[in-house]
Amino acid sequence: MGIWRIGFFAGKNLLLIVLGLMALLVSPAHAAGAEPFVLGTDFEETSPMGKWYRRIYGEVFRRMGVPLSFVVMPTARLTILADQGEVDGQPSRVMAYAETHPNQIRVDEVLHEVRLGLYTFNSVTRPAQAGRIEDLASGKWLVEYRRGVAICEKLLKPLLPSDRISDVTSTDQGLKKLKSGRTDYYCDFDAAIRNEILTPEYKGDVRFRRALDLGVGIQLYPYVHKSRADLAPRLAETLRKVKAEGLVERYLREVEREAENVR
Repeated sequence: MGIWRIGFFAGKNLLLIVLGLMALLVSPAHAAGAEPFVLGTDFEETSPMGKWYRRIYGEVFRRMGVPLSFVVMPTARLTILADQGEVDGQPSRVMAYAETHPNQIRVDEVLHEVRLGLYTFNSVTRPAQAGRIEDLASGKWLVEYRRGVAICEKLLKPLLPSDRISDVTSTDQGLKKLKSGRTDYYCDFDAAIRNEILTPEYKGDVRFRRALDLGVGIQLYPYVHKSRADLAPRLAETLRKVKAEGLVERYLREVEREAENVR
C-alpha cells in the first residue's frame, strides 16, 4: 500500500474519531451530565432518612442514565425554590401538593406512606392530655409544627389562638423545644420523628411519644418542576421497578440497622 493511501486511511480514521467526539458532546446524556437533576430535601445526608432517599433515588436515576445531585435546606425554603425552578424536584410530598403549587408535577408512583401525629415528651408523667385534636381548643397547651408541613398548619390553626401555636424550621428544633418543656405538643410526620430519634444525639429516647394520631396514612410522591416534566413518566416507571424488586424496603432496613449500630 502506498504512503499516500496510508495517510488517507489515517486521516479518515481521525475524522471519524473527531465526529464521534462531537456527537458525544451534543448528546442528551452528555448534556444531562453537564447539568445534573437537582433533588431538594430537608433531610441531611448523614441522617437515616437522608441516606434512605439518597440510596433510592441514586439507584433510580442511575437506571435512568440521568446524573443526580442533592441539596439540603429547610422545608419552607425548599418549597419556595422548587416553585421557582431553582430545584428540579423533591423526593416526597403529599398527593394534593400540586393543587397549591401549580409549577409542580406529581410523579405517578407512591414512594412511601407516613402518618401525621401530635408528639409529646415524657407524657406518662403529665396527667392532662388531649384525647382528641378538638380538645386543644379548650386547653392551655402550647402547640408547634414544622414550617412547610402545610397539613399541620391547616389542622391546628383554626383551633388555637396565635399565642398558643408556633412553628419551627426543623424537626430537631421541634423535639428540643418539646424536651425542654417550652411546648406541649409537636406536629410532624412519623418518618421525620423517627429520623431524629435514630440519630446518636437522641439515642432512641423513648420519652418522645405520639399522643394523637391525626389521620390515616398519608402517601408521599416524588415531584418535579414543570420544566423537567418530561422526566416524570420515566421516573415513575423506574421507581415502580425499584420498589417491585424490594430495594426500597431493603434500603430502609439497611439505614436503620446502620443507625442502631452507631448508637
